[in-house]
This record gives sequence, C-alpha cells and structure tokens, in this order.
Amino acid sequence: MNKPANLNMSNVENDLDIYYAVGNANTQRQENEIAAIIKKRNASGWKLSSTSTAIVDTNNQFSNLYLFWERNSV
Repeated sequence: MNKPANLNMSNVENDLDIYYAVGNANTQRQENEIAAIIKKRNASGWKLSSTSTAIVDTNNQFSNLYLFWERNSV
C-alpha cells in the first residue's frame, strides 16, 4: 500500500524593492545605495530571487530597478 509523502512545506514570504531612476551610467552613489539595500535585506534573512528593469524615460535613458526577494517564514 502506498503511503502519502510527508511534505514539510515552509511558508515563503515575497517582497519587492523598487529603485527609481537608475541612469545609463551608474554613479558611485547609486551603486552604494543599491549595495546598502542588499546588505540590509540579507541581514534580515531575505534572499535576492531575481531582478528586472523597466525603461521609464527613453530620452534620458532612465530605468527602474526591481529587486525581488524571498525568505522562509518561521
């Protein structure tokens, strides 16, 4: 007789950070701000699951940076 598998499903939380107006040429300030976001999230147990960008101003070549996060809930 087959027994059902005992699956231990953890709860996963998802979150999103939006970094606005990333220019075509990243400045050191932008790089520092993004690094600070990642460091703060990692310290809180979040793991970066994916990133995406969207062009919001084609004349000035600005885009938004989307950081998608996940972590296991307790």
